[in-house]
Amino acid sequence: QGVAVAERAYQQALAYAQDRKQGRAVGAPAASPIIEHPDVKRMLLEMRAKTAAGRALCLVTAAALDRYHRLEGAEEKRIAHEEASMLTPVAKAFSTDIGIEVASTGVQIHGGMGFVEETGAAQHYRDARILAIYEGTNGIQAIDLVMRKLPLSNGERVKAMIAGYRQSAKEAKTINDPGFVRVGERLEAAVDALERATDFMLENLKSAPNTALAGATPYLRLFALASGGAYLADQALASRAALATGDSDPAHTTRIRDARFFAENLAAGASGLEYAIFD
Repeated sequence: QGVAVAERAYQQALAYAQDRKQGRAVGAPAASPIIEHPDVKRMLLEMRAKTAAGRALCLVTAAALDRYHRLEGAEEKRIAHEEASMLTPVAKAFSTDIGIEVASTGVQIHGGMGFVEETGAAQHYRDARILAIYEGTNGIQAIDLVMRKLPLSNGERVKAMIAGYRQSAKEAKTINDPGFVRVGERLEAAVDALERATDFMLENLKSAPNTALAGATPYLRLFALASGGAYLADQALASRAALATGDSDPAHTTRIRDARFFAENLAAGASGLEYAIFD
């Protein structure tokens, strides 16, 4: 639901920004569609990147559940179940949080028209607001992640997942393309922050549980930034490979741009969340 509302809010804001004329963009001879103004472009890119990351988290969670139900080996089923268990609170909380954030940005792009009923942008915002509350408030999701999911297999499952995110960052850094190198660098920094925060949480779960719980919500967001960034990077790498074979589907270029924007503008917030957890 969070991803769906975010996607619809983005589509509507994009259409409005392409049509609404206000002010003159730099170098334009007359009034310009607001999408030509850099700050509006930034807002639209943020809406799209957050939505893409939320969708990726949901899809990877669903894939882990599918593996659990379809694999036959006991060990393979256990790993898949633990991955799905780890990602479920992250997918729920992040997707519904960004549903609110993206819908709110959509109202901003519409300006005053977004605040009244005529455009429907405000309806998306109202619809999104409940999503972080029901089916387990997002604060409860953060508690579940820290108290119940991190200790799975004595912390080995979360460490294995972090290692996978680090591999995604490493692969992005090895691509001979400045854009991918930056994605890898920003993602690597986010994964480093997640690893340190995870160690902090695991150390405090038994000795100082209230310390861990106090940082649970920023920890979940940090987990989402690192994991969502890694999944977008994986998509971007696959799209780059497809483009190299002559596949000209424009969706490939979009995935690459989403991964770059998310890594450089959103995953960069991981360090601040780490400070919040430790403080």
